[in-house]
Amino acid sequence: MKILIITTQIPFPPFRGDKLKIFNICKILVKRNEVKVVTFLRKSSEARYVEELKEKGINVEVVKFPYFKSILNLFRSVISAVPFQVSAFYSKKMQSKIFELTSVEKYDVIYFHLINTAQYLPFINDIDALKVIDFTDALSLYLTRYLDYVKNPIKKMIYKLELGRIIRYEKTAKSFDTLFICSDVDKDFLARQKIHDNIQCLLNGFDENAFKYEFIQAERFRIVFSGNMPYFPNQDAALYFVKEIFPIVLLKVPTAKFYIVGQNPPKEILDLQSENIIVTGFVSDIKKEYLLSEVNVAPIRIGAGTPNKIIESLALGIPTVATSMSVNGFPDELKKFVFTADTPELFAARIIDIFNDGSIRGRLMKEGSELVHRLLGWNRIVENFEDYLNERVEIKREK
Repeated sequence: MKILIITTQIPFPPFRGDKLKIFNICKILVKRNEVKVVTFLRKSSEARYVEELKEKGINVEVVKFPYFKSILNLFRSVISAVPFQVSAFYSKKMQSKIFELTSVEKYDVIYFHLINTAQYLPFINDIDALKVIDFTDALSLYLTRYLDYVKNPIKKMIYKLELGRIIRYEKTAKSFDTLFICSDVDKDFLARQKIHDNIQCLLNGFDENAFKYEFIQAERFRIVFSGNMPYFPNQDAALYFVKEIFPIVLLKVPTAKFYIVGQNPPKEILDLQSENIIVTGFVSDIKKEYLLSEVNVAPIRIGAGTPNKIIESLALGIPTVATSMSVNGFPDELKKFVFTADTPELFAARIIDIFNDGSIRGRLMKEGSELVHRLLGWNRIVENFEDYLNERVEIKREK
C-alpha cells in the first residue's frame, strides 16, 4: 500500500506516549508498504530527527512551523469555535503541502494522527484514498475528568469552554472512513456520543525487544513512577502519591524510596525531593529504572487511554499498583495482573503486600509478562492495523 501519514509532530525521538505510538506505526508499516510522513518542523534542531527517520527508511517531508505561530493562532482562536489545541496547529503552508502531495501522488491510505490534524482533510486532493483518523484518546472524556480536579475558577472556565469546543469538534470524525481510538472504554464513550459509526481500537503497545522480560535483584523498598512530567495527569499522580499515599507507606516502611522518573519535571515536582523522594528528570534507560524497583505505581486520577508506564512494567514483570481508572482501557485478560486501589489506604496496603511477598514478582508477573508480550507488542498491533487497512482498501476499490 501507499500510505501518507499526517502528524503535527516529528515522530522521533520516541520518548513520549504519543511519539512512541506514531514512531512504531511508521517503523513497522514501512517494512511492507511505501510510507510518507508529512509533519511540522518546530525548530531547526529537529532537522537531525528527520535524518534519523530517513535512515530507518521512513520518508519525511516537513513544513516549518515555529512555536510562536502556535501562540499567535491561540490568540486568534479566542473568537473561534475551534478547540484551542486544534487552532494551535493551523498552517496555510501545511494545507498547501498536503494538497500538493495528494495531487502528485495517489495514496491507498491517508492516516491522520491525532484530532488536531482533522482540519487538513479538506485539502486532500484524492477522493479515492481511504481516509482514517486516530484520536488515540477521547479528549472529551479526558477533559470531563480533568475538570473535576481544577480548582482555579479562571482555569475552570477556560477548560469548560475548551470541553464544549472539543465535544462539537470530535464530530468531524464522521468525515473519515474510520475513527481509531486506543481502548474500549474510550471507544464506548465516543460511540455513546454517536461520533462515528465505525470506531476501531488501535491499542497502545510497547517495543518487545526493548522490554524483554528479565529478573534482576531490585533495590529493597524501591518504588518507581514514570511519565512525561509536563503532562498534567502525571503531575497530579505524583503529587497525589507523595501527599496522600507515600506517608502511609513510610509509617510501615521508613526506608522506602520513591523515584519520580521523567523528562522536564516542573518546579512543583522538583520541590518534592527529600531523603525518601528522588526526582531523576530524563533518563536514557527507563527499563533499568523499572527493573531496579520492587513496585511500579500508576496513581492516575485524570486522563483516558492505556498508560505506557503500566504496559512497560508488565512486560518486564514488575508488579504495578494502579487506580482502577488507569487500567479500565486494558484487555480484560491483563487486568488481573495489575493490583488496583482507589483509596490512599488501600493503595499503600497493596504496595506493602508486594514488599512482603517476594513470590509475586517471580510467579504472577512472569505469567503477566508473557501475556502482555502476546497481546500488546507493537509488531502484533501494527500488523493487525495493516491488515484492517488492506481489507478496507480492497472494499473501497470494489465499490
